[in-house]
Amino acid sequence: MDIPLCHTGDKPQLILANAAALPLYQKQPGRFAGALAPDGAACAAWAEALEPLPVGLPLDCPPAPDEELCERPQTMHYIGQCKAAFRGRLHDGAAFYYLRGAPSFAALRAAVLALTDLCGRTVIAELTVEGDEGLLEDGTDIRAAVGVLQRVGVSTVILTAREPEALTEALEAAAPYARLSIGVSVPAAWLRAQTALYNTEIFLPRAPDGEAEVLAAIDGHAASRRVPRDHDDFILAPDGRNAHFIDPTIDISDEIECGHRLSEALLEAEDDAGALKLVLETEDDVIALEECRYMISRPVCLCAESAELLEQGLRVYPGLALYDGTWEQSEEVLHYLEQKYGLIRL
Repeated sequence: MDIPLCHTGDKPQLILANAAALPLYQKQPGRFAGALAPDGAACAAWAEALEPLPVGLPLDCPPAPDEELCERPQTMHYIGQCKAAFRGRLHDGAAFYYLRGAPSFAALRAAVLALTDLCGRTVIAELTVEGDEGLLEDGTDIRAAVGVLQRVGVSTVILTAREPEALTEALEAAAPYARLSIGVSVPAAWLRAQTALYNTEIFLPRAPDGEAEVLAAIDGHAASRRVPRDHDDFILAPDGRNAHFIDPTIDISDEIECGHRLSEALLEAEDDAGALKLVLETEDDVIALEECRYMISRPVCLCAESAELLEQGLRVYPGLALYDGTWEQSEEVLHYLEQKYGLIRL
């Protein structure tokens, strides 16, 4: 599914999600970027009726696992849950998948990893923002979320909110740093009320509004704003919750072992500057990293002698990890880790 990035002058497009709107596509095909069929049975029929429009399927993320019952690392357990939930809903005719309903941002990222493990289709992810500070429901900075998702295989994010002000704040915060397409799912009334939207290219109708009503509201909407995508002088290296903008020459701490004293070591390093270099030597270190990840509020440089262990660390760490060459890995391995987990080579 090819959605261009904010070309000035291009009209926003819709994702068609209602069978009643199929004739509308025939009349105005240029106003649609794709279609979201309700299930696999409808996917093939929609794809035939709407050709060449890309037709995808929604995937609901499973609820968070019971921490007392699931094995560690929990992220690996949740990835397995996602695979079990998604596998039966995948369809050969789907051009993309729409991930929604994740219980947290870390869970959404895990769901993306599960889906990219299963298939090579385009991924669209839904993010719900809360309040007026550009934060997701779990407190994750929208810039951190976008920064991670755009490097782990997501092509488009669709933002939703309970209040128009929250949506505006989040779009304004994220737009300068987004290297993917940004969309929204909003009531048509918000558009008629001239809610400010930044770099918004895609619209997904929100019930009870239909596609025709949203299209009419878009055509009357005069509060769309374009902001440049810049800030390429800095690297966006989120820790999974907070956005960090770093220089490639950032200071990196001495090695910190991810053992049973990791929480103490993180507290001791709390006031230091630069990135934390966390060393993984055993699978128990991966569990310790996951359990202490909420204590991390700085960029992280991960290193491990074993490529397999490094990958495990990258699976459980919800941010974008740095790599400084410690325990040199092969070019093939590093390229894979960059593409799959967004590993940042310094």
